[in-house]
Amino acid sequence: MNRHPDVKLLDSRLIHRGRVFDVVQESLQLPSGLRQDLTLIEHPGAVGVVALFDDASVLLVRQYRHAIGEWLLEIPAGRLERGEDAQRGAARELEEETGHRAERWRQLRVFYPAPGFCSEVITLFLAEGLTPVASGRRAADEDEEFELVRLPLAEARAAVLRDAKSWIALTELALERGRGGPRLA
Repeated sequence: MNRHPDVKLLDSRLIHRGRVFDVVQESLQLPSGLRQDLTLIEHPGAVGVVALFDDASVLLVRQYRHAIGEWLLEIPAGRLERGEDAQRGAARELEEETGHRAERWRQLRVFYPAPGFCSEVITLFLAEGLTPVASGRRAADEDEEFELVRLPLAEARAAVLRDAKSWIALTELALERGRGGPRLA
């Protein structure tokens, strides 16, 4: 985990090592002298992919999210392996979840979904020039079950309103395409 050079780490203790993330308890001192005791989630990062077809439709994944008790439509996405390159991880997730490869890749945005307690950074990509993999979808994680849904970009953006990474990615793309102007900073 990156730390600002002016922040002094007083103590760090692993509380839980999980398959997806670790939980640590840390004590630190800010430059002002203020001490903070925090419980944090250390996460290796994640990627999301807008899989855009030539007809301006996108491929979404519908899956159950137990933490909220609902089925959501999302862009193909997943956790990075520790140390994995983000674009390589995005290509892996696209193939695993959708059975497609992309000829062209472009990074859309990098953001922190919950910086108050989690180190996760999500990198969003646009994937174009999609072709199906001859063998179809690769074996997904053994605990994943989802269905693929292909929608026009405008409909897809409305369908993912409750999933932040998907909404950010599709809104970024819609702004680029709709206005032809500069991307958001």
